[in-house]
Amino acid sequence: MFFTAFRRLFRREPSPQLHTSDLVRDLGRIESFPTLSHVTVRAMALTNDPKATLADVAELIRHDPVLSVGVLKVANSAANRGRRASENVQQATVRLGMRRCQQVIATVGVRGVFKYTSPLAELMCETLLRHSLFTANIASRLNAAGELGFRGEEFTAGLLHDIGRVIMCVRAPAAFASLDPLTFQEDGGILARERDAIQFDHCEIGVRFARANQLPPTVTNAILNHHYPQAEREFPVLVALAAVADGIANHAQRERKLTNYRPEKCPGFIRLLANVGPEKTRAVRAAVSRAVVESLRETRAMLKLTATM
Repeated sequence: MFFTAFRRLFRREPSPQLHTSDLVRDLGRIESFPTLSHVTVRAMALTNDPKATLADVAELIRHDPVLSVGVLKVANSAANRGRRASENVQQATVRLGMRRCQQVIATVGVRGVFKYTSPLAELMCETLLRHSLFTANIASRLNAAGELGFRGEEFTAGLLHDIGRVIMCVRAPAAFASLDPLTFQEDGGILARERDAIQFDHCEIGVRFARANQLPPTVTNAILNHHYPQAEREFPVLVALAAVADGIANHAQRERKLTNYRPEKCPGFIRLLANVGPEKTRAVRAAVSRAVVESLRETRAMLKLTATM
């Protein structure tokens, strides 16, 4: 059943002909990038503010109909509903708590970026959204297991780490499919292939998106350096965690199992060990298997709940 669930959740797609002119032209204009709603950006920042309260979050969310519906829908789902349904945003935020609200806000707010213009782009965007949510959920669980101290920014970093791939997919689906068949291989060559073909790699494109949307430096740096966490100097632990979660998600999606996964070979784990020490790193490693199982289940649930938003 575990492997069947993986096969249903992650699919591979064919590779059509290359066509990049529109994408390359648009990358020179930051105003052409997709944008998050102002409320989404502010809500993301609020949930990472240690001084913020649930009342602050509820007050902000209620001004955005899409986010309001998303929070109410999750709060009243089978997994969260109590004896009585939440009738307003204030009740829903209290039921969900700060961390869960942050995850719903990020997921619902970002989902609008995954807008496709063709059947090919639709299939690839669905695969990328699943990967992004899977990575975000793994990062959240490993953060808790290792007591790394993040308050939700690890989920946002995981959710947005591959946003550059999404932009490439939406803007130039044929080019994207030719460059990236979504096999989740970690050969290190994908960034070079992207730069050779279109002058940019998906990390650079993602950083442009982050800056266009005024996202915090933590998220921007995770987008930039999740393939090379050893290069990160400003937020080494968060970027290492994002790299670890991405690497685990890639392995699980590629192999449909965790057999032969070797943390000691993962640049993210190496960087994590250097920055948080052996005790916390061991705790993170010990939690990997359970985190994958729980994250797979949570990813499927979140996709179902936000499918119509």
